[in-house]
Order: sequence, then C-alpha cells, then structure tokens
Amino acid sequence: MKFIKYIALIFTLAVALLSLPSCNKASHNGKLDGQWQIMSIEEVSTGEVSVPANQSYICINLHIIQLTGNGIMSGNMSYDKKGGTLSCDFPYVKPENVNNQLGRYGIFSNPVTLDIVKLDGKALVLKTDRTVITCRRF
Repeated sequence: MKFIKYIALIFTLAVALLSLPSCNKASHNGKLDGQWQIMSIEEVSTGEVSVPANQSYICINLHIIQLTGNGIMSGNMSYDKKGGTLSCDFPYVKPENVNNQLGRYGIFSNPVTLDIVKLDGKALVLKTDRTVITCRRF
C-alpha cells in the first residue's frame, strides 16, 4: 500500500513540474517590453519640443501597446526586430478622433509605424514621419 502512495506522489509531482512552464509565456520583445514614460515629443517639421502636461506612458507587453495618461487606449502591436519598427493599430479609435486621442502621444495616424531610433534599458526613442517621441523606462 505504501508503494502505491509513493508512486502516486511521484506521479503528481511530475505532472506539477511539467505543468509549471506552460503557465508562463516568455516575451519575445526583449528590452522593449515594459512601461515607458513620455518625456518629450518633438515635431519634426518645426523642431518644436513639447512635454506632455499630464504624465503619459506607453506600456508594451507581448503584442499589446497601451497609451495611458488621460484614459487608456489599447492597440495591437507587431515588433520587427530586424527592421527596428513597431506597427500599431488602435481598433477602438475612430478615424475622426485620431488627432484628439492619439495626438497627445505624438501619434497622428492609425494604424501607425514607429521607427525605433534608440532602445536600451533606460531610454526609448520612437520616430514617425511627423514626430520624435522620447521616453524613459518607468
């Protein structure tokens, strides 16, 4: 009888150990994943630099990008490591509201492709055809 209990215990532990890794999805975005505070937005054509009045953040995790500050806007994201670009689509932002809702984050089109100018453990610099968005890890 003790032998059967011993076998059952070993079987249960083996199943538990094999199940643990399946609960965690590893990130493929590397240093990009995390919360980034927007420090400045530079208008490329004029060179004018603005600082968001409210603290604004870009949160990236796996295939999701969230813009937070005045509410939360979520979007679908695709990261091209080789090309150094982020392709983002915000499905809940209507075309007539893009400038009002996304403009405060330096994004003036939807969908948008952001070029990654700089990405390290402390800083993220994104560039669109119209703006340069400078962020720090938060």
